[in-house]
Amino acid sequence: MSKSKPVVFPKLSQRQMADFLGITETRMEWAYRNKIVEREPDGRYRPEAVTPKWLAYERSPRSRSKGRVSSGFERERARLTRLRAEEVSRRLALLDGSLLSTADIVETVKSVCLRIKSKLQAATPRIARSCYHAPNVNEALKNARSEFDAVIAELSALENGAAAPTQFEVVTGDDTNGNAE
Repeated sequence: MSKSKPVVFPKLSQRQMADFLGITETRMEWAYRNKIVEREPDGRYRPEAVTPKWLAYERSPRSRSKGRVSSGFERERARLTRLRAEEVSRRLALLDGSLLSTADIVETVKSVCLRIKSKLQAATPRIARSCYHAPNVNEALKNARSEFDAVIAELSALENGAAAPTQFEVVTGDDTNGNAE
């Protein structure tokens, strides 16, 4: 049986080693100064020695301590990641209809207000006619209330999901309460 030769990795410069670990050159220099990783006397790094030490440092509680240089950056990155995730979830909610945008709400409120205004404007002449033709004040009040109740019933029908009218109502002068005068 023959023994296989151990794999020999080339020595890397500080930049190459930092790129290999996925960190900045400054961070690599910091790791060397703090004796987390070692380098050869010629200033180059051995990947087979540096990589396990760097991974052990990254996994240790010491790497998560408050004194860590990039912890502020990492907190900011985590905050930005959360914000992006929330933004994406809001966009998805808008797309699937579980969340309404402010513009949609404003348009809906405008539409409802215009419907109410239209109904009240259409009811005003009917109320005026019923009051004008009433023989006394009590009868005028009763007629006005019945007209107003009819308007409220129409508005309630809109609230309960009845389709909005596509055309304006035509109000004639000789028909109040469905009876010709």
